[in-house]
Amino acid sequence: MKTLEYHETILKKVSFDKRLLKMELKKAVRNTTCSEQPVLLEWCGEHLGEEYKKMAAVFMKNKSCAFEESDS
Repeated sequence: MKTLEYHETILKKVSFDKRLLKMELKKAVRNTTCSEQPVLLEWCGEHLGEEYKKMAAVFMKNKSCAFEESDS
């Protein structure tokens, strides 16, 4: 199981508890690669709602690579 899939599974399982969900969302952002983070962000919006999508975006801003554009 890939890291992103693992965290999606965990986030679904703890979505009943806002405190746990926030904690696991932080872990998901920390443990996913920069290329996986936009996918995680969209997944959060689709499965957890806009509140958690925005929360994930804030956590991602603290991980500098989350929204960098490629110079290629």
